[in-house]
Amino acid sequence: MPKRVKAIRNWESDFVPGREQHKHYYEHDDRGAANTRRVSFKPSSSRVVGKKGRRDWDKAAVLARLADDDVDMGLPGFSGKFAGRFGDVRGGWSGRRNHNHNRGRNSPMLPGGPRKVPNFPSHWYKVRIPYGHKYPKDYIMKALQSYISPQPLIPYAFRVMGSEASFCVDDPKTAEELMNADRKITATDGYKLLVKVHPGFPYFEVSDALKARVKEVMGKRYNVVTKALDLTNFHNDDDLKSGELLVPLSRPNVMALVLEIVAENIPELAALDLGGNRLHALESLANLHKKAPRLTVLHLGRNRIRDLRGLVNLKNLDIEDLVLDGNPVCKKFSDQTLYVSEVRKWLPKVVKLDGVNLPPPIVFDTTEKTKKPPSRGAFMCADAGSLVVKQFIEQYYQLYDGGNRQGLLDAYHDAAMFSLSCATYNASGRLMPYITESRNLLRVSDDGRRQKCLHVGRAGIIAFLGSLPRTQHDPVSFTVDLTVCSPQLMNVVVTGVFREPDSKDSALRAFARTFVIVPFGTGYCIVNEQLFVTPATPSQVKVAFQAPASLPPAVPAPVPAGEAAAQQAVAALSSQTGMNLLWSKKCLDETNWDFQKALETFAVLHKQGTVPAEAFIK
Repeated sequence: MPKRVKAIRNWESDFVPGREQHKHYYEHDDRGAANTRRVSFKPSSSRVVGKKGRRDWDKAAVLARLADDDVDMGLPGFSGKFAGRFGDVRGGWSGRRNHNHNRGRNSPMLPGGPRKVPNFPSHWYKVRIPYGHKYPKDYIMKALQSYISPQPLIPYAFRVMGSEASFCVDDPKTAEELMNADRKITATDGYKLLVKVHPGFPYFEVSDALKARVKEVMGKRYNVVTKALDLTNFHNDDDLKSGELLVPLSRPNVMALVLEIVAENIPELAALDLGGNRLHALESLANLHKKAPRLTVLHLGRNRIRDLRGLVNLKNLDIEDLVLDGNPVCKKFSDQTLYVSEVRKWLPKVVKLDGVNLPPPIVFDTTEKTKKPPSRGAFMCADAGSLVVKQFIEQYYQLYDGGNRQGLLDAYHDAAMFSLSCATYNASGRLMPYITESRNLLRVSDDGRRQKCLHVGRAGIIAFLGSLPRTQHDPVSFTVDLTVCSPQLMNVVVTGVFREPDSKDSALRAFARTFVIVPFGTGYCIVNEQLFVTPATPSQVKVAFQAPASLPPAVPAPVPAGEAAAQQAVAALSSQTGMNLLWSKKCLDETNWDFQKALETFAVLHKQGTVPAEAFIK
């Protein structure tokens, strides 16, 4: 028996013109001495390998082999992110055709097997016919339609560029049938048609001619009486299909063109139907409220919308009638109530959804323009608690700034809790020693330190307050808010600035102090307190501790005659001292309505820090 010799398949012979092209090119030849061809199923070790492990293939044959690849994703002018012949094959269906020897029969890489197109979001595909310039358009279309029958073939934007003919289809099944028609149709000249299918469609410029054609088609679809524009299946309009046009509204530049025409010609548009246009996103409708501000009816049925969050692009419109039926997103909701709730989360004024009337929405809306209330220096939710708060703030800060904070022991409950928090150290002012005791929960993750920085019991709280530097607060800077007031509890927030007289650091601090106060015995006590310290802002520094430097000349006469004159004096004193009207009047009363003397008295008392904090609460 003659010894069998393993040999490499002659790749060049497979590409000789006239040879049969439906061959499998990855099997080996076993030829004996008698040159009798036998097929071997031996592993790939029979191939000749070079010194560095590379396959010793003929370069020209390899290039010819690559030229026969089925899918070329690297052509310019196409949308979609698909790699080239040697690119990343994870996102497309092109790539190295014979790299994997273990593909199934239905793999799109396997020669002779059925191939699948990827699920492209817009469902648009471009079909290329290399060397299609040799045949008339009708001949190519009839040949392709005959092969994929009974699947219908609806071509868009047929054109010939160079030696290649191309067109687009908008159906995945049609694209798949055309892909499998590659080299299966023999033309009259004996040439087998090459059919290449790619996701997407060619890019095109929006020209004046295209705008004029689109405007003409939109004019035929507009109802003047109802102010409604019907753009359903817009790309299938006969006036657009008659030429080499492809006008899909799923393309942002086409949608922008349509909205521009709406703004220029029909700004009073009240109803718009965009059904059946392959829309998979709504970002291109973000400016619809500017182009058609009176729009209340919007139909988006039979599109490709998969997420209701896209409705955020329509939030500036008062949509009352909305249609989403026929979109994939509708299949996500088995509960109709939840579906309605999710739609109204983005469009709260919808009263009709998918043709079904809904219960009226609960909205808080007013057509009248209301003025924003003026800013106030203090907020008191209840007049009954304002007097208690004023007395409490005055007594607390007199003792806190007095030098011995032991007097605050009775101000706290036995089980009271206190915590300190402060902003991060920065160049505008150091926060030592506050930063070391800060219980900022966003920065202190250690449970042990969190517990240590929480002071419980009045004795522990007073001991901690005594360890903090001596302070001097500026009552003029105070703002006091009473946010909760009930017989059982009051919540008080005090903000302002202070300085440390004994510290070498002259930087001012700003603070916000929150007290939770409850009745106790014959008075009140603190059950919870939080102190927040941060460097003062430049605007706070500019006005802090600014007592009148020089006294202005006396303007009102003592004991002004008439109520109007008295009110004028009170307002003038309040403006120059920062005190509220009540305390300004009290100051004038005690100085026998001598305006000059009232200013001098205020300056002395304010410098001593004895003016009560409640005098500055407005």
